[in-house]
Amino acid sequence: MTSTLALQSKRITHIVFIALLLDILSFTIILPLLPRSLEAYKARETHDLTLLSSLLSRISLLREFIQSRSTSSRFLQQGARADLVLLGGLLGSLYSLLQCIVAPWIGRAADRFGRRPVLLLCMLGNILWTVIWLYAHSFELFLGARVIAGLSEGNVQLSNTIIADVTDPATRSRGMALVGIAFAVGFTVGPSIGAYFSQLPLESTQSRNIFTYAPFAAAALFSLVLLLVETLFLFVRLPETLNYKRNSSETPAGGDSGTEDAATGSRDSAQPNAQSSKQLQRRLNLLHFTYLFFFSGMEYTLTFLTHDKFAFSNGQQGRLLGFIGILSTLLQGMWVRRHRGKSAHKDKDMVVKGMLACSAGLLCIAYCTAVKSGSTLLLWMGAVGFAVASATVVNCLNSMVSLINDVETGKRLGDFRSAGQIGRSMGPLFACSVYWLLGSRFCYLVGSAAVFAISLLFIAFVPAPTVSSSRISTKKSQ
Repeated sequence: MTSTLALQSKRITHIVFIALLLDILSFTIILPLLPRSLEAYKARETHDLTLLSSLLSRISLLREFIQSRSTSSRFLQQGARADLVLLGGLLGSLYSLLQCIVAPWIGRAADRFGRRPVLLLCMLGNILWTVIWLYAHSFELFLGARVIAGLSEGNVQLSNTIIADVTDPATRSRGMALVGIAFAVGFTVGPSIGAYFSQLPLESTQSRNIFTYAPFAAAALFSLVLLLVETLFLFVRLPETLNYKRNSSETPAGGDSGTEDAATGSRDSAQPNAQSSKQLQRRLNLLHFTYLFFFSGMEYTLTFLTHDKFAFSNGQQGRLLGFIGILSTLLQGMWVRRHRGKSAHKDKDMVVKGMLACSAGLLCIAYCTAVKSGSTLLLWMGAVGFAVASATVVNCLNSMVSLINDVETGKRLGDFRSAGQIGRSMGPLFACSVYWLLGSRFCYLVGSAAVFAISLLFIAFVPAPTVSSSRISTKKSQ
């Protein structure tokens, strides 16, 4: 029976991985096209009384204000081009903010109605926004599509929830590392796919109407195909996992009742620990917010640094980001997935290692700005720190949250993701302000010190979730 359940769990985990990889590829196709899409929408406008012109004019005023009070930046000196990149960043922050709003509701719906129907509903929302993107002849329509995208994207948190449903405490982080691998591969390959399809002509020569294609519509069409394949794959292959543990722990008639007794003991012992579980959840949520606040901000300004300090071309920046993604993938496949044990303390150890690597990496980047020779050695050392952090911190934190208890897993992971998305939406705004007003070196020193302090607070005040003996005995009985 044990081997059968293990095979079933492995099969479901692989289904989730394949579907999530398709989803991340579809999501990342648009990332390199955002500034160019905004530029194309601007070129299509026949007057200045539009939402896009109004936003760009305000960003231009902000850029000029920053330039008047900061040291010279090659990036800001690009003028209108810099404004388009900054507006693209604001759209990214809007997406994260919408995710923060909707994630708790998706988690609660998954606990009530099941993982499968909620995930398929999210897929319909993803398909809808991509269809609107394909025919978005104006910026206003494109912005509406991005709002729908932010409110529909529940695949990541539901993937974590499903993996938590079908894995035991000893293999939880191993399963959730697949989510990180899908992210790393998607963010490495997806933008390149988007850049390729952006070169294929799919422009309407007719006047504006509902069927006028958006800029770079070929990329949108390919993204739509990926989503349709993913939806069909999930509909055919993914079973419902909401009551997976309950169904798996049922014993046949005349069988050993030890499993039932263990499960009953687990329910009885869970009640006195409810308050401590809520406190641990709140601390993990706060940690997720503060960590992503600084990490996402430093990550966002990295392309500005390489442009200002080293005059990197787009190709060189792509190679740096690709190195981070590939190394993160290798670390998750060869280190994180194999570094597992019988308790959640392994997850906590991995989080600490990831945060310390991130802090050290940010420190290297801070000091690379002081090297007059233009050597990029410290920059690449900093990239290694980013890769280690990307491979460990968030995935293992998700595992820790899922191990608090087996009740309302969707709700807990939804609240956890919501807290992180608040930090991800605010972090780039904070980091850019510090970067341009106080300098790149000070910015990365602040980031390094902040992440180091967060790691110390994590060690001191966030205990590893306690995996009760009854939960372990239940799994053994299976």
